[in-house]
Amino acid sequence: MHISIYGITDKGAALNINEDRILIDGKVYDSGEVEALVTEPMIAAVCDGVGGENCGEVAAQMCLDELAKVKYSSLTDLKSVVMDIHEKLLKEAQRDKQYGNMQTTLCLFALDEKCNSCCVNVGDSRLYRYAGGVATQLSTDHTLVRYLYDMGEMTAEEMKTSPDRNVIISSVGGDSQIPKLDVFSIGERFGTLPDDTMIICSDGITDHVGRTEIEVCMGLDVPFEDKIDAIYRLALSRGSCDNLSVIGIAGEC
Repeated sequence: MHISIYGITDKGAALNINEDRILIDGKVYDSGEVEALVTEPMIAAVCDGVGGENCGEVAAQMCLDELAKVKYSSLTDLKSVVMDIHEKLLKEAQRDKQYGNMQTTLCLFALDEKCNSCCVNVGDSRLYRYAGGVATQLSTDHTLVRYLYDMGEMTAEEMKTSPDRNVIISSVGGDSQIPKLDVFSIGERFGTLPDDTMIICSDGITDHVGRTEIEVCMGLDVPFEDKIDAIYRLALSRGSCDNLSVIGIAGEC
C-alpha cells in the first residue's frame, strides 16, 4: 500500500518553545512541515510534553527517539515497547535531577507488514479516523474531566469549561503511577473506506477544533496536505495558546 503522510508541529503563537514532537517515516521533528510517502510497516506518532512539569520537550523527544528505533512488525508488542520507554524516562530522570518527573503524552498509529493496524494512546492527544465524510474519534482522553464524566460526576458541557480540562491522569514518564495504555485496532482495514485518513492531534489542536470542523477541513476540494494544514490554521486562528501538532495519514488498498 502507498501511504501519504503530512504533518505539522509548531510552538504556536504564545509559547517560546515547542514541547510537542512528531514521528514520521522514522524521523522525529520538533518544528515545521513534513511530507512522506511510505509503505507498510510504518509508525506515525505525536508526543506532547506535559506542561507544568520539568522538561516536557525532553520527554517527548526521548519517547519518539526510542519509538523510532523500533523495527515494527506483526511480532512487535507495542504495549511492551511503550512501557519500556516509560521505564527509560524514569531512569533518565533518576540519573539527572533536572529531568525529574518529566512526562509526555503519546498517540500513535501503526501498520504492520500485513496492513493490520495497532494504535496506542496515553494522555490527551487524539486519534481520529476520517472516511466517507465522517470523522470519528477513536482514542479516549486520559484526563481528569473525562474520568469524572465517565463516573457520572460531570456533564459534557461542564467538561468543556472546567478549569481542570487539561489535567491528564496518565502519561509516559510520570513517576506517580504506571501509565494507563489504551491499545486497540481501528476496526475495518485501513485503506478500504472512501478517503480513508488517520489524523493524530495534540490538544493544542483539539481544544479549538472539534470533530465537525475536522470533517469540514477534510472535505475541502484541495490537495491532501492543504486539508491537514487547514486543521492547523483553524486552531491557530481560534486563539490556541498551546503548541500545535497534527499528522494526517492517507492510504488506499
